[in-house]
Amino acid sequence: MLTQRAIACGAALLAGSCGPSATEAQFDSANPAARLYAIERVARAGDITAAANIVEQLDSDDPAVRLLAIAALERLTGETYGYLHYNPPHLRRPAIRRWVEAVQSGTLPQTTPTTTKALGNNG
Repeated sequence: MLTQRAIACGAALLAGSCGPSATEAQFDSANPAARLYAIERVARAGDITAAANIVEQLDSDDPAVRLLAIAALERLTGETYGYLHYNPPHLRRPAIRRWVEAVQSGTLPQTTPTTTKALGNNG
């Protein structure tokens, strides 16, 4: 499944780089590694309350950040809203709007604990 591979790739990127410490994992960091770490941390925790922060990352200039963001959102919600991280910006925007609308309206789907566990969250 794309989600498990993307999370694993993100973790490998973080492990193989001189990434930020846990205290530097911030969604608003200029450092893509810090944003990757923040996304990974939230996805592993199953924290749907951080969905708005992850949705913002769908518009990142960094393709790795976009990939991990959509993988985390899919893991948390079971949904992609048609978002493809590799599409050019004009093709990503409609899906990003769907994500923003879902967050703002409070209608984000949520995976069940059983589903989340099946996706690799053993915590």
